[in-house]
Amino acid sequence: MMKKTILLGAILLAGVVSAFPFRTSCGHVVNVTQTQGYTMEQITNFLELVNYNECGTTPKGITLYIH
Repeated sequence: MMKKTILLGAILLAGVVSAFPFRTSCGHVVNVTQTQGYTMEQITNFLELVNYNECGTTPKGITLYIH
């Protein structure tokens, strides 16, 4: 299982994206669309819940990449 870490920096400056793919700790890719207007903490909590629903485990952290 791949460990994930939290990367905050650029997303705070760029704003919160409204749709993006998320790779769970068990390898599933989920298209996330419900996060518009969320804070970074809310997005992290939401993605932890998505990971739990898909994999049955809570990740150690979440990595967000901005392009």
